[in-house]
Amino acid sequence: MAEFSLDDEDMARELVEALATNEMLPKLTLRNERYLVQLTTAQCLCNLLALVGAHQSLLELNNEIAFRDLRNNTNRRVNFEGANLNKQIDVGLAQAEIIRQLDLNKLGDKLRATAKARLSHPEASYEQLADMLGITKSGVVNRLRALTKESSSV
Repeated sequence: MAEFSLDDEDMARELVEALATNEMLPKLTLRNERYLVQLTTAQCLCNLLALVGAHQSLLELNNEIAFRDLRNNTNRRVNFEGANLNKQIDVGLAQAEIIRQLDLNKLGDKLRATAKARLSHPEASYEQLADMLGITKSGVVNRLRALTKESSSV
């Protein structure tokens, strides 16, 4: 954020107009009997640095913005993947618990193979189970759904 502190209201308004004509979105506020002209976005600050010819500072700011964006996107992705992994494990454990209630000998070969794979690998994703069983992910989902339905009828 860039901030200009001025004693004179007319001068502050002139600065706001000058900045606004250069595609910056200044905010004018009064604090402690001083007029503050603020640029609150990184893009506005970049425009100001370019306008006054501070090219080195502009490059440094752009590098900092790029670094922060990369770090934030990385953190967001790690959080997203961690949440998905926790959800995947919770679902796998719940499915394994449902399968434990079944008599596997009464199941058909395909459902039995899927049940054994889930019991052996409760942390596995549907895609990983599909690879183990040599079927599609959709096939795994349908078989696990059938096992869940089977358990509700027991």
